[in-house]
Amino acid sequence: MSGYEHLEARIDSLRKEISTSKGKAREDLMEHLDQAVLGLENVGGTAPAWAREVLEAEHEDDAEDGFDNMPL
Repeated sequence: MSGYEHLEARIDSLRKEISTSKGKAREDLMEHLDQAVLGLENVGGTAPAWAREVLEAEHEDDAEDGFDNMPL
């Protein structure tokens, strides 16, 4: 299995795991997804659209959480 195929398979596996996880386990899996996507892109691969969308939504949620906790 090439570097591309290994990373693509890992990303696909993470998709299934993330869809059934919650809480800290989901956060950990999202971190693994982020690293796998970065790894794939660093070797010239293209991450699946669903992975980029999920990560973008997660980063937006994290940013919004920071504003939710700001004092007025």
